[in-house]
Amino acid sequence: MAWPHIDQNTQDRPRPLKYVVGAEIAKTAVIYSSTVELSSDSRLLVPGGTLLTRITSGTGTDKYGPYSGTAADGRQTITAGSVCFTQRGHDVTLGDKAVEGLYAMCVFDMSELATGGYSLHGAPLTALRAALPSCVFDD
Repeated sequence: MAWPHIDQNTQDRPRPLKYVVGAEIAKTAVIYSSTVELSSDSRLLVPGGTLLTRITSGTGTDKYGPYSGTAADGRQTITAGSVCFTQRGHDVTLGDKAVEGLYAMCVFDMSELATGGYSLHGAPLTALRAALPSCVFDD
């Protein structure tokens, strides 16, 4: 049996923060493992920089899952207080997991964010900036 995956956010992993200023604010977000897609090695991995959105209906209510524009459980909606980004990768193969969710006073590197198809351009980026008003999204 393989050991649980632990991402230490090293050089070969996404680094969602452009730089650390020391003022970043994170909340605890419980990832609902049923919303995470199976990887090629049959594990449920959430990479660093993943856009998490709150689940508002169904069995995972008030937990978080990766953004999905086709979801019908709330993960398709970007609103203030319902979104955050993971700082490092997490393995949720063994079940739901409480993780850090960056949501305020952050300078994000847009090229390192895993948005699940959510556009970081035009109107969608405007909505994301409105949901995270104290954050900066830098190229």
